Amino acid sequence: MISYFRSILPSRLFMLIVLFIGIQLPLVLLGIRPTAPELLHMLVGERLADGQSMYREIYDNTAPISALVFWLLDLMAGRSFLAYRLAAMGLILLQALLLNSTLNRHNVYASKNYLPALLYLIIGSLSFEYNMLTPLLIGNTFLILSLPYIITLNREGYENNRLFVGGFMLGLAAMSFLPLAVFLLVGVFAVIFFASNTFRSTMLMLCGFAFPYAVLMTYYLYTNTNQEFLQLHLLRPWQLQVAFLRPPADVAKLMIIPGLILVLSLLSAASLPQRLVFQVKFQQLMWVWLVASLLVIFTRDEISVATFVIVLPPVAYFGQFFFTSNRKGWILNAVFLVMLVSVLVLRYRIVLGINEFMQMDESPLLLPEQAEVPMQNSTVLVLGNDISYYMQNKPATPYINWNLAQRHFGKLNEYNAVFQLHENFSDEMPQYLVDKAGLMPELTYKLPDIFGKYEQTEHTGVYKLK
Repeated sequence: MISYFRSILPSRLFMLIVLFIGIQLPLVLLGIRPTAPELLHMLVGERLADGQSMYREIYDNTAPISALVFWLLDLMAGRSFLAYRLAAMGLILLQALLLNSTLNRHNVYASKNYLPALLYLIIGSLSFEYNMLTPLLIGNTFLILSLPYIITLNREGYENNRLFVGGFMLGLAAMSFLPLAVFLLVGVFAVIFFASNTFRSTMLMLCGFAFPYAVLMTYYLYTNTNQEFLQLHLLRPWQLQVAFLRPPADVAKLMIIPGLILVLSLLSAASLPQRLVFQVKFQQLMWVWLVASLLVIFTRDEISVATFVIVLPPVAYFGQFFFTSNRKGWILNAVFLVMLVSVLVLRYRIVLGINEFMQMDESPLLLPEQAEVPMQNSTVLVLGNDISYYMQNKPATPYINWNLAQRHFGKLNEYNAVFQLHENFSDEMPQYLVDKAGLMPELTYKLPDIFGKYEQTEHTGVYKLK
């Protein structure tokens, strides 16, 4: 089977796409329970579609490009989990084909083939989390788009604009997910490896990186949103801690397959004979890419399987060395079949009814099920982290992200925080308040003209506008 994808005939590309859709689409159409991250992204897109401005009237740290994608999806499909998951599928497929095209076009390997795309798509089908349209997945697309520009063999005065475009793509990646700015290191090393004038080329790439931010800051300056953008997104503190969004054991179980493939591939790459200088430099650059990926992953405030999507490019690149090595064909095919079957078993474990044996818990990502929701098709504000109330209702006020809402609700002893609450609720008052944090007594006492208009319903912690 491996030998089939060692060709670049159009039939191989067609079968590659069919294999990916065959693995992914059945579960996407069958559907799974909605997840909290997806719903939060939908709320951002919905608020933007309703005319609210990001950061000023929507308190969330979603990066600008990702917010734009969520807004466009809401305009086209509304609040649709299916649309979000199909979009994520499309991005995974696009990334695999773009990466494979770049590797073949620049003769990174001794021969052209579709093996990197094959590995990318199979490992990218490992978990339903890769079907979640996340800012990291969106940003990863721009990282792959930057690759053919930053590896250009530059000479003084010759195609230097390509480095500017490469830096521009890296800037768009950071504007999709801010920690991806770490990949500037990859760009700098690419300049060191490939460019002739290191200082000038580095400055050119940095200018390309800064250009989209300069345009965005100019826009926010004219809309009087610069301060909010800096506070809520750009200048947020770096999280130098490891916090898992789901049990670490589950993440380890799911990542053991790509981990083993990566180890085998790195050993195969290290044993290769002397190759072209460009190919050696490109391999060194992918080592830097791998290190930058791990740095982004393990400095995030939340880690899950979805965060490992940025490791897919180096795994796909190095994986080709193992599956084209001099080992016997039956060994390579056996390893590939074990990988494919393992991915299918892990992906379909719930449908097959074997999840209880694997003891994997996805509940931290999923929205909690509620027996009865006291309101339907109303405007709601939840004072707490339980955003499941928004499933059948629309959010009101800027406070859709409870962690960021603490800049006001967590400082009720400060005048400015109370004043901002008064201003925000004066502009937009939800029909229902769901108090999961026990703040209503203090809020009613300090802002009686706002929160005094709400009365307790028969449901504990739920207040209705009189």
